[in-house]
Amino acid sequence: MVTENIEKLSTKEKIIKVGAEIIVKEGLRKFTAKNIADKLGITDAAIFKHFKSMDDIILEIIHKYVSRCSSSAIEAVEKGTTVKEKLELLLKAHIEVLEETRGAVPVLCFELSRSEDVKFKSILNSFVDSYKEKISQIIKEGQKEGSIKQNLDPEDVAMFFIGSIQAKVFAYVISGKEGRIIENPDQFISIIFYGIMER
Repeated sequence: MVTENIEKLSTKEKIIKVGAEIIVKEGLRKFTAKNIADKLGITDAAIFKHFKSMDDIILEIIHKYVSRCSSSAIEAVEKGTTVKEKLELLLKAHIEVLEETRGAVPVLCFELSRSEDVKFKSILNSFVDSYKEKISQIIKEGQKEGSIKQNLDPEDVAMFFIGSIQAKVFAYVISGKEGRIIENPDQFISIIFYGIMER
C-alpha cells in the first residue's frame, strides 16, 4: 500500500503520505499511530516526535491540499491567457494535489461533514468557499468574453468542478483500485468543459 518513491521522503513526509493513504483506503477509524507506524516500520513514539497528535497529521494533510489548491488557482489566473487556459491550469494543478494526497481531503470532507469536530469543518468550509469564489470569478470572466454559456450560474459551475473531483475520489475509494485517482486528466477536463463552454 505504501506509495512509490516514499524512501526519498523525510520521516515527517512519509507519515503524512501513509496517513493520507490510510484515510482513503481504510477510513478514519484505522487512522492510528500504530497503523501508520506498522506500515512505515517505525515505532508509535517516532510519529509523535514529528507531530503532537493525530489531529496534527490531519491538519497537515488538509493544509497541504488547501494551500496548494489555493495557490494553483492564483497561479492559473496569472499564467492563463484565456479563460479556458486558466480553468485547465487550475484543474490540472488540483488533480496533481489530489494525487499527491491520495484523495484524503475529499474523503475527510465527507467524513468530517458528519462529525462534531468544528475545527476541521471550519477549515474545510472556508477552503471550499474561498476556492469556489476563485473558480466563480474565472467563470464570470468567461461569460463576459463569451466563451462560457451565459445561462449558467458561476457558483453552480464552481461547485460542479469541486463535486466532479469529489465524485472521482469516491468512485476510486469504492472500487478499491490502486494507482492514479484520475487516470486521464485531459479527458476528465474535456468532459467537464463539454457542458460549460460555448461551441
